[in-house]
Amino acid sequence: MFGSSALEVATGVIFIFLSLSLVCTAANELIASLVSWRAKNLAQGIRNLLNYKDNAALLKGFYNHPLIQSLYRDSTKLPSYIPSRTFALALLDMLVPAGSPDRNTIDGIREAVKKAGDRNAIDKQVGDTLLILIDEADNTIKEAGVSAQTALSKVQENVETWFNDSMERVAGWYKRRTQALTFALALVFSVALNVDSIMITRRLSSDSALRASLTAMAEKAAQQPATAAPGGQPEPAEARIQSAFQALVERNRTLEGLGIPLGWTDSRNWPGWVWTWDWVPKVFGLLLTAGAASLGAPFWFDMLNKIVTIRSTGKAPEEKQKSPKEVPTPTEAGQTPKEARESKEVLKETRKE
Repeated sequence: MFGSSALEVATGVIFIFLSLSLVCTAANELIASLVSWRAKNLAQGIRNLLNYKDNAALLKGFYNHPLIQSLYRDSTKLPSYIPSRTFALALLDMLVPAGSPDRNTIDGIREAVKKAGDRNAIDKQVGDTLLILIDEADNTIKEAGVSAQTALSKVQENVETWFNDSMERVAGWYKRRTQALTFALALVFSVALNVDSIMITRRLSSDSALRASLTAMAEKAAQQPATAAPGGQPEPAEARIQSAFQALVERNRTLEGLGIPLGWTDSRNWPGWVWTWDWVPKVFGLLLTAGAASLGAPFWFDMLNKIVTIRSTGKAPEEKQKSPKEVPTPTEAGQTPKEARESKEVLKETRKE
């Protein structure tokens, strides 16, 4: 059956990878909050989008817009998230201020963008991009035959799409950074705590009590729903730092409470580094743990659910035997279907007698 000791060992190892991944995730979040990675990454993305690379004044002007400034408290802590609608409204308001008659028509918006480019309020490349978006909005309005009063809203929709497409690339930058940091953290925690995959696998194979304990905890963890990604407005910086630190302490306490041999104080964890080649599997085991933990908690949570499902799968319940398919009795010549059914019933009663 699937409830073998080998499968229990695999369950325990996967659960350990999941626990270490959660520790790395919490540490990653804490570091990202402390150094304001998200805010800096977003600022870099907006700088590239608006081509403000060599003009800090224009970027500062954008962040000083009331709609953007309302998302943060001071210039030292920039927002880590800007809704696409807020970005579009702020940018268009900088180019076509509220109350301007140019806001009412496509031609007016187009002329306002050109004037902004002439006075170097925006980069020429950005101005050309906005003109393309304005032309696209104009074509959409003409094809749909809607009122020209929707001109600004159509341009705004196109600017929002432009912003969202750019933020997808920005999210890719941030993801690559966090992946590199997660692997570095996984390597540090693996070495510091001596989370050696090879050593732990051997210990679980020989210790049935530890194996059963880890399996029970893994099954309990698999029943808990996965934590959903945060949505909407993120927490303030101070709250994110505090919650990340608390999560790191809690995850580390959970890892230490698994009962597996951690640390370097146990003499059994010390191989003969000098006189033997035991350091080779030790290094390989630590690297294996670091690589596994860097895959992330969602990956190992999914794996844990799958293997727990396999373990809990026993013999399939026996299906109720179905009666053989009945073949309709052919009707005789001149016999109606109703008369054929009546003849069939009479035949059944005769067989019973």
